[in-house]
Amino acid sequence: MKRNWIRKSRVNYVFLIALFVFVSLNIAFAAEKRVQAELMKLTNYQVGSSENTTFIKLTGSTGTATFNFNLPSGRYDIDARYLAEKIGQNTYTMYLNGVQIISWLGKNRDEQWHFLSEQKWHSPKNIGINSGDEIRIETLSGTGSLAILDYIEFTETNKANSTTRQNVITVYPEEYDHAIRNPLMGFRASLVKGHEYSTLSKTYIAWNELENSVSDGVDKIMKVCDAKWLGIEKQNTKFIPRVYLSYPRKASGWPADMTDGDFTSDQFKLRVIALIKKLGKAWDNDSRVAFVEMGLIGEWGEMEFPNTRDDIKEAIAAQFAASFQNKLVMIRWPNTYNDDIYNFGYYWDSWGHHDQQYYGFQLKNVSPKWKTTVIGGETAYDWGNRLIQPGKGPDETLLKPVHRDFMVDQIRSLHGNHIGWIANYDHNNESVRAGAEIIQKAMGYQFVISEVTYPKRIESDTEFMVSFKVKNTGSTPFYYNWPVEVSLLDPKTKQPVWKQTCNNLDIRTWMPGDKWVDSTDTYTIPAEINSVNQLFLLSGVPSGEYILAFAILDPAGNRPCARFAIKNYYNGGRHPIGKVGVNQKIESFAVSGFDDIQSDKSLYYDKVVK
Repeated sequence: MKRNWIRKSRVNYVFLIALFVFVSLNIAFAAEKRVQAELMKLTNYQVGSSENTTFIKLTGSTGTATFNFNLPSGRYDIDARYLAEKIGQNTYTMYLNGVQIISWLGKNRDEQWHFLSEQKWHSPKNIGINSGDEIRIETLSGTGSLAILDYIEFTETNKANSTTRQNVITVYPEEYDHAIRNPLMGFRASLVKGHEYSTLSKTYIAWNELENSVSDGVDKIMKVCDAKWLGIEKQNTKFIPRVYLSYPRKASGWPADMTDGDFTSDQFKLRVIALIKKLGKAWDNDSRVAFVEMGLIGEWGEMEFPNTRDDIKEAIAAQFAASFQNKLVMIRWPNTYNDDIYNFGYYWDSWGHHDQQYYGFQLKNVSPKWKTTVIGGETAYDWGNRLIQPGKGPDETLLKPVHRDFMVDQIRSLHGNHIGWIANYDHNNESVRAGAEIIQKAMGYQFVISEVTYPKRIESDTEFMVSFKVKNTGSTPFYYNWPVEVSLLDPKTKQPVWKQTCNNLDIRTWMPGDKWVDSTDTYTIPAEINSVNQLFLLSGVPSGEYILAFAILDPAGNRPCARFAIKNYYNGGRHPIGKVGVNQKIESFAVSGFDDIQSDKSLYYDKVVK
């Protein structure tokens, strides 16, 4: 019995030693995140040692060392320690599950230990590795050298316990789930209506109002527009002008020194080109102008009938393209006025009408022009089979799902930016207004910030990084490159004590999805998440606690005007993200007391006419 006890004790003792060795190896492995080469499965290698360092070296011209990853699944930076031999230059290649992730030469040739990471442009970073994955290192001898390898080391990418990581905070704003009255998109309505969403207004202007004789200059155009557009900037609204000559049941728009109804003469050609040049000088740098509809030809300026000569069309198109470098120009019909050459958008003046569905087909035929130029127009309730679509009037379109859902699908599919006439709905009918909110949210852009990372503490005269992710859940891009501002707000006044715009950031590239599917109400090609990283330098701000905020500025005065679709919002147009300490440590970073975006009527821009 004693012998059995001794035998069992020896077995238990051996087992405990083995267990201790096993646990020790795993603890060492987990703590150091380092795999010693001699513990790998080796082919054509032998183990060597020197000065308390154990390593492996080739026994032939090639060899492999293999092991299974034994750390938690995650993302890792990978490094390797090897000996640079004077006798020759070795090649090292590393594979993850059979896929090559790095190959490097043992350069230097100085008989010293080196790291793969010294070759900074090749070092593998942020590599996704799962526990159990196979990692294989193949080596190739060069001129008699032995490809000596010490170990492979893994470091968690952006490890949480790093000093840099501990000094940043990530905020996840909540999406604002209602429609927003945002500039350059949505319902297009008359100024006198006081519309809840509209920031765009159509303005028809007769040619003879702007120029009644050849001697009238640009100053007259600007004077007329100043009178028509008086105070529009204070309403944060912009105009879409269209010049007409013929408007049924209205007085003629022809200048006194031209022949009424003459759309085809050489005189008309000369005069219309001269007018377009004047319009460009008056409107191309006017902050009150959103987009320009080409108009001029045909009744209502709808560019149909009466028509004009092909050479006049060519000349008109070329002059509009030349005269408007800053404002987007829209034409009535796709595949006309050289729209395959010029970046013209489109105004569909019977949007979604049952009898004009071919227009939608033509818009899809010129896709993806919507990515760089605007598509808008108006519904039509005064002709044809309107009762089928879009309905007998704006209220019916917005109230009945058969019409409202159809309109949403049309907007999403064709990337509609703004629509008029349908905007004349009953603001006193809550059910109609609910439908209007659905339509407004479908039109134009909708920028949702999902994540913001910034330092908890910012030091004066030291660069700091702000990063955020944003997705456009709307139907169109934002068509002008308005700047994005990052600011620090006084917590009491909510006014900026420091602000700076982002560099090399073009919000026109924040694209929505594409290829709309009516049955699932989704885009086949979903909107991408845009990652923005910006460096700033803070100076002139007293030490203290502030609020980091974002805003999209109208360049006319650089005032906040367009809003992100997040609940973090203060009246005046800025989005508070979180608290930050300047030259001091703070303990709490959350902000509260948000205002409702849609309830804020205080935004405006400056009248700028150059």
